[in-house]
Amino acid sequence: MKQKKKVRHSNRRRQQVRRQLLLIGCVIFIAICAIGSCQVHKKRSEAKEAAKIEQQKKEEKREKEKKKTEKKETPEEHLERVRAKAISAGYPDDVIELLDKNPETVDFVENYPKKKDSKPAETIGDSLQPGSIPLLLQWDERWGYSTYGTSIIAISGCGPTCMAMVASGLNQDPSITPAKVASFGTQHSYVDEENNTYWSFMREAGASWNLSCYEGLLNETQVSAELSAGHPIICSVGPGNFTQIGHFIVLTGYENGNVTVNDPFSKANSETLWNFSQIKDQIRAMWVYSLK
Repeated sequence: MKQKKKVRHSNRRRQQVRRQLLLIGCVIFIAICAIGSCQVHKKRSEAKEAAKIEQQKKEEKREKEKKKTEKKETPEEHLERVRAKAISAGYPDDVIELLDKNPETVDFVENYPKKKDSKPAETIGDSLQPGSIPLLLQWDERWGYSTYGTSIIAISGCGPTCMAMVASGLNQDPSITPAKVASFGTQHSYVDEENNTYWSFMREAGASWNLSCYEGLLNETQVSAELSAGHPIICSVGPGNFTQIGHFIVLTGYENGNVTVNDPFSKANSETLWNFSQIKDQIRAMWVYSLK
């Protein structure tokens, strides 16, 4: 009996050992499979990433080669493309004519259908500097599409744009925009039937922005004194360097016989130093401004 018990006990021990070994083997097998699966997944991910990077490199290379082979559009070609598009699409004639008057307006004309009904900016931005008059352009897309009389500021708004430069600069107030000044001019009938600004606007409108004004044709000595005192001068000019018909500009500084000019229609003119003797005969009227 004892011998049989020993045999049975020995068999149970062997079975237990087999089960333990089998369990351990299963665990090891599962672990190996899991590790192998991770390695396979990692290799697949690495392969996908490498393929993606390689594809990006190929696309970048094709794009570079495309840019090399493409003919870059010159400013003249851009201008003519915009002109042809504007004519084909039936833009107003006076908008298309901006291209002939000043090629700088090409982007304004190109974006006319997209932006012509957009609301004007509420401020002129952060361009104000103490003691200086900001350069504002009437065809700036932030307000150039806004109405002035029966026209728009880009075409007919040199007067209110000049007033906005002077009023915002002297008051250091960025909320005085060409659109707001143009609206004031239209509402108070300072615009004639051809959308020209009456000279009375220059004499009277500044008071609405805390400005004092006096009118008169100043000689060079007087111009120098007023500009040195920080008093900008709006000028009405006739045919010459700035216009073929009539225009308003702002004199902002004087030094050694030369004046700096803010021309609301031209960046190039505004970046040029003008000899006063060269332009004085083109000036038909002057208005000098200061804070009240």
